[in-house]
Amino acid sequence: MAKRLFDYGDDLLTFLEIEGVPKSNNKGEREIRPGVMMRKVSFGSYSQQGARTRSILMSIYRTLKLREQDPLKETESALHTYMLTGVLPPLPVKLSSGG
Repeated sequence: MAKRLFDYGDDLLTFLEIEGVPKSNNKGEREIRPGVMMRKVSFGSYSQQGARTRSILMSIYRTLKLREQDPLKETESALHTYMLTGVLPPLPVKLSSGG
């Protein structure tokens, strides 16, 4: 514990110094939970490349969900664009809820 305090001590109280920084990482833990559960029930990846692919896809899917986009629809659209142009489009931006 002393080593952790030495290594991360300057960052432990950031939430007191900067407004808006949460005091825990619970939100981050909840965000990655679906991917962790999916990895667990599918018995993980059998190769480095499989693990890398899964992590990239889960990152994209979770980002799309946070941006209130449909991951399957956006993936289909991106693959269609890639087939036509040879270039993957960027992730769509979050739709604004205000008018």
